[in-house]
Amino acid sequence: MSLRARVKRLRALANRPTEGMYFLAAIGLLVLAPYMLVRAIFSFAQAHSPIWAQLVIVGMFFVVLLLWAWLISGDRGVRLFTQLYKQGIKWPFLFSIATLVFALLPFSALSSVLADLGYAVFEPNVPAGEFWRLQDLYLWHFLSSVPSLRIPETLRWKEPFIYKDAVSGLLLLAFKIIVIGPVIASFAAWSRLRKETVKAKSPTA
Repeated sequence: MSLRARVKRLRALANRPTEGMYFLAAIGLLVLAPYMLVRAIFSFAQAHSPIWAQLVIVGMFFVVLLLWAWLISGDRGVRLFTQLYKQGIKWPFLFSIATLVFALLPFSALSSVLADLGYAVFEPNVPAGEFWRLQDLYLWHFLSSVPSLRIPETLRWKEPFIYKDAVSGLLLLAFKIIVIGPVIASFAAWSRLRKETVKAKSPTA
């Protein structure tokens, strides 16, 4: 191994702890912080606000979710990830993870409100004000939609809630269209972009 190659390798090893810290910070700021904030807002609203106010708050966050999903979808998502890569951000897929984690909240909150109103029926029953329990319903359907991996079956995780109404079915369909489709597609776009970037940097390219 030449001296230049050794120096380059040492620099790469020295940069790994720093990159790891940046990665953890990105998860905290982009994924966990919005989730915790919005969950606290929904919890407060369910405990202290009338139903109409809860629906208004849920609607506001659905608007944010739609914009977020639109941003990472299709050619827009490819252009976004490409620009982030050019600016040195190596983990644009975190935007996709953040979209999924964020989406669990408004969907589960709306399902909870509809259950409180009697329009949604779940088995087992969801106690009033405990919207966060229904996150498992949407997360389970996301994992079961990942092609070929069969994650719930592999983990022996049975479907946590069974819905017995048409409204919940429509909500799950909306979740698959608004969230699952764009998130999985954006992961595929990121993987393709990463491979193309590695190939372009290869000496034999």
